[in-house]
Amino acid sequence: MPAEPPVDPMTDRELRADARRNREQVLATAQRLFAAQGLGIPLDEIARRAGVGPGTVHRHFPTKQALYLAVAIDQIRRLVDEGEALAATDDPAALFTLLSRMMASGAENAAVKSALTAAEFDLRDAAPDAAAGLTHQVARLLDRARQAGVVRDDVTVDEVMAIVAGAFAAIRHAGADTSPERSAHLARIILDGLRPPSRR
Repeated sequence: MPAEPPVDPMTDRELRADARRNREQVLATAQRLFAAQGLGIPLDEIARRAGVGPGTVHRHFPTKQALYLAVAIDQIRRLVDEGEALAATDDPAALFTLLSRMMASGAENAAVKSALTAAEFDLRDAAPDAAAGLTHQVARLLDRARQAGVVRDDVTVDEVMAIVAGAFAAIRHAGADTSPERSAHLARIILDGLRPPSRR
C-alpha cells in the first residue's frame, strides 16, 4: 500500500493570511519607526521590532525605499477612507476636517509628507490610484463646502492640495515638526485662509 503524502500543516489560504499579517505588522512598525527616528533605521531593526525575521521584510520590501513608499501609500489610502467617511456625513465643513488630518499625518510621518509634497517621490507616478483617490475626496468635499458657503468660491482643488503641501514647509520653518500642538495651530491658521472673509 503506497505511503500517504505528508499532511501540510498550513493551507495556501492560511499561508497567504499569515503573509498578509506579517506584511501589515511590518508596515505598522515601519510607520512608527520612520515617524520617530526617520529613514536612518535599518531594515533588520524594523524586522526585529515587528517580531519577524529579516528575510520576511526583504521578501515583501526588497529595499528601504520600497518600504518607505509602501508606508506612504498605506497612510494615503487611510486618508482616502477618511475622506469617504466624511463625504457620507452632512457636515458642510468636512473639508477642513480632512485637510487638518492630512496636515497632521504629514507632520507626524515623513513618508506621508514626502507623498503629499512629492519630495522623495511623486505619488502621482508611484501610486496613481491612491493619489487620484485622495484628490477626488478633497474635490468632493470642496464642492460641498463651496455650495454651503463655508469655503471661498475662487479656490480650486489643485490650489488646496498645494496649500497642504506648503503647510509642511511652514511647520518646518517654525520649528514645529516635533510639536503636534504647534503644528495643528499653524494648520488652523493656514486653513483659515480658505474660508470666506465673513467667516474668518
